Parts: sequence; structure tokens; C-alpha cells
Amino acid sequence: MIDARYIAFETVLQEGSFEAAARRLSLTQSAVSQRLRQLETDLGQVLLVRSKPVQPTPAGRRLLPYLAQMRLLQTEASRALQTGTGGGRMRLPVGVNADSLATWFWPAVQDVIRSEEVVLDCVLDDQDHTHALLADGEVLGCVSTRPEPIRGCIARRLGVMRYRCVASPDFRQRWFARGLTRNALGEAPAIVFGRHDDMHDEFLRHHFGLDKGQFPQHVVPSSEGFVAVARAGLGYGFVPEIQIAAELADGSLVDLAPASFEDVVLYWHHWQVQSPVMARLCAAVELGAAKALAGQGFATHADPGGTTG
Repeated sequence: MIDARYIAFETVLQEGSFEAAARRLSLTQSAVSQRLRQLETDLGQVLLVRSKPVQPTPAGRRLLPYLAQMRLLQTEASRALQTGTGGGRMRLPVGVNADSLATWFWPAVQDVIRSEEVVLDCVLDDQDHTHALLADGEVLGCVSTRPEPIRGCIARRLGVMRYRCVASPDFRQRWFARGLTRNALGEAPAIVFGRHDDMHDEFLRHHFGLDKGQFPQHVVPSSEGFVAVARAGLGYGFVPEIQIAAELADGSLVDLAPASFEDVVLYWHHWQVQSPVMARLCAAVELGAAKALAGQGFATHADPGGTTG
């Protein structure tokens, strides 16, 4: 069982206050405070900032991922010793970017989900920021663009997703009949995924000298919605090539800049010490990505090696 002091620490952070944590744990506020003081004394570190809401100190933040690991291992141990049927399904939180989730990720992990009878809690964020979820203990693994693992983790290269700048034929004829020009790009509605999506900004800045704010844009925080907006002729934007292979083949979407694609290298980050179920999920992610991303960009397969932090 996880030490009651660690449970008190987690609960205070989740609830935001000692009072709310005490109610959830059916304890007095004094008892919760005492458990936290004992834990901080034993570890020799202050773990919480007593603010409103309560926040972890740097030491407390470093502790969170290990508690997530402890909880998963405890769940697996209980399941291994279980003699009946019940007990519920094991929950595995993972950080995934929307484009991976809309293309290769689910096919990669579906067999493990079925055979291990687990449920995935997919926390969605931009691939440049998912590693923060792992560092904070919110997820046990994540798809990221960062090659360097955080302390205690491994980063494995998955492959490359190639992005094409596409639009409907009607949209191209209306806005870019004379090709992509600075003037036309300053007027044509772009499509971007959200505030963390800087691919379009970098493309226009690098090739046409247009800065952010100098062109109109739809914000569409959905991979499937992004494609739907492009197909409807309402805007143009960068979409993973593997997501729109059929549209490019049947002509419902056209590549506006065949020589100016963008390649994004993806990595899978996870903790060095893993439970058996999480290890099988990680292996499935790596194998599934290798198959789906083969031939994409300048990488054709997942790196068999990995780096540790």
C-alpha cells in the first residue's frame, strides 16, 4: 500500500487545500497537516507552498511522477493477485498530440488495450509541450518533439510526420491563382490548431516575411475539424500527409507548396522503471509508429536505441 503520508500529499494538491483534502480523506484538517509535516521531515524537503490554492515546491513537483509510478505498480500487483473478476480496469494516463491521436496512435495501441483490459486517459497537448505532463506526474508516457529525456526517463525516436500545406481546389483558385504570393497570403484565411501551433507562423515568416498577426486565421483545435475546414474551402493550412492521403489522391485537397513541406520528428518518453503493462504499451507505441511513419520525411523507421535522463 502507498504510505498514507504520500496519499495526503497528493490529495492536498488535487483538492487545492488542506480543508478540502481532509473532507475527501474523512480526516481532520489537523491530521492531514500532521501527515504532511512528517513526510517533509522524513524527506528533509518542503513539498508544498501553503498558498491558495496549495502548490508544489520544486521538490514536491519532482516527487509527483514517482507517486504515479507507485500507484500503477500497486494496481498491477493487486490485479496479479486478484482471484475474482471485478476490481475495474487499470487506467494508464498518456500525453498525446492531436495529430498522432487522429492518425497512428490508436491503431498502434488497440491490441494492448484489448489484451490487457486497460483504459487510456489521453491528455491532449501540442507535441512541443506534452513532456511537461510527464514531468508533473500527470502522465506515464508521452509523444513529444523533444529528443532529450527528463531525469529518470527514456526518450525513443518514433519517426517523422510530414506536414503538407493544403487547401481545396476552389480555395486555391480563388486566393492563389497566381501562386503563393506575399500579398495573397496576407489576405487568404489560414487554419491553425491553437496557441501552441507555430508551424504556419514559421512558414510565412521564413518564406514570405509575414509575421504573426499579419494574416487572418481560423483557430480549429481539432485534427479532424482542421481537415473538414480545409475541404470546405474555408482556409488553408498544414496537415499530416498520412492523414490526408485519400484527399490528395482524389483531388479534394491539393498541395499548395510541394517543395515546402514541414517534417516533425516525434519521440516517445517514458519512465525508466515501468510496470509490465506500461512496458507492453510502450513497445506497441514504438512498433505502431515505426509502421505508420515509415517513408515519412527524412526518417523511415523508429530508432532501435534510446536515450536516458
